[in-house]
Amino acid sequence: MADYQPHSSLAMRRPQRPYSDEEATRTRTIRADLEPAPQPWPGLTYVALFLLCGFVALQMYPSTHWRHPQDRTKTWIPHDRTETDQASSTDPFYSSLSEEQGQQAQDLASQGTVSNLSNDEKHDEYTLAFLKKASEQVVHIFVSTDGADFRPLAVLVNSTISNAVHPERLHFHLVLPASHHSRAKHLAAFFQDTKIDIVSENIDFKDMEKHITFRKNSKARPELQSVYNFAPFLLPLHFKDVGRFIYLDADIVVKGNIEELIQIDLGNRAAAAVEDCSQTFETYFDFNELAKIQARPEKPTWVPTEPIKPDACVFNRGVLVIDTNQWIKQQVTEAILWWMDEFQSAESVLYKYGLSQPPFLLALYGKYMKLDTPWNVRGLGRNEFSEREREFLESKYGHKPERKPFISLDADTAKILHFNGKFKPWKQTRPVGPSSNVVSRCGSKGIECAKLWWEYLSPVADGILRHDDAL
Repeated sequence: MADYQPHSSLAMRRPQRPYSDEEATRTRTIRADLEPAPQPWPGLTYVALFLLCGFVALQMYPSTHWRHPQDRTKTWIPHDRTETDQASSTDPFYSSLSEEQGQQAQDLASQGTVSNLSNDEKHDEYTLAFLKKASEQVVHIFVSTDGADFRPLAVLVNSTISNAVHPERLHFHLVLPASHHSRAKHLAAFFQDTKIDIVSENIDFKDMEKHITFRKNSKARPELQSVYNFAPFLLPLHFKDVGRFIYLDADIVVKGNIEELIQIDLGNRAAAAVEDCSQTFETYFDFNELAKIQARPEKPTWVPTEPIKPDACVFNRGVLVIDTNQWIKQQVTEAILWWMDEFQSAESVLYKYGLSQPPFLLALYGKYMKLDTPWNVRGLGRNEFSEREREFLESKYGHKPERKPFISLDADTAKILHFNGKFKPWKQTRPVGPSSNVVSRCGSKGIECAKLWWEYLSPVADGILRHDDAL
């Protein structure tokens, strides 16, 4: 049996021998040399208490200015000044107004926009100019889709407000089938601070349906004959009081500040769109049929008198800025419907690879404003290049890409990513990690484009907004 060892704390301690007189003297001497412990300044406690009370009082005092957390300009705005008042101090229109005119402008601005004024109301040009500018502070965005899956709309809205300087100014108008209206409340629940409404009931689609024709030899996808694919051509007629608005396809991610689009100078143009010279009119149209139409002795004014150029660049209608007044004045909707009727009655196929895009191209040929390329980096829902695109990229970069996958180097600077094509991100599973089945790649790093779309959809929203037939 092992010997018992007492715990160290219980072990017997050896008795210390008493200090000698010399050691006691040395100990007392050392302790006598120690300085006393420092003592705080007697008034410091009261000063700290005073500062603390002052800080608490400032927190309780009402604020005089506010700043929106997403305002990149970091502008402090007084609470007692409205946005109209703020504009009056910096807007050049006010500098040329008299005091009476300025007050009149502010009063009218608070009542409504320019479009609400009756024709017999007399206001000078400065007042009307200001009112038009004030009305443009609300950014109207229209989206049309007949898809039952609301995830694309959620991504579009989320990405747009996330990258806007003033998201509170954005107003989304959705054009949806009546059968989808009840489900739209699920979408609105995720964006309670964003203005979202459904405007389908204000649009008459019956006349448009009579002009839509699907021809199997046109190489167009059958789903493109949906009347909601043609909605943007009717919007200016039914919402002319808006003055100017942005139209976006539903398969879009907005990476830039959408407010910049509404501020561009359209001049006397009815619409602005992004030009894409990797695709030309030659791809879409039968120029023999076009020549016959242009050679007619009697034809509408919107038919070009000069021969349409086969190498003219295509402009995509998935992102549009529309001036309703110029659109109506130039009869753009009538021109589009007329070209659709020509497609319907032509002996051979007048245009191919689309149903809404080709008549839009013909109606606005030579009449549109060019937007910068970053505002519509398209084709991200495609998995391959056309031969014409490969040749164009070879002439631009000195290298001819492989046919697959589709690659967009412009995605690095994109303000809008457009997933047009049949391979939609929401019809695939959420990509996690490297994938061997990549539809398209974006930017110089070759990121899978679908990942850029899924960044704006949380798993919770994915589960709630997903439709049973989405996959």
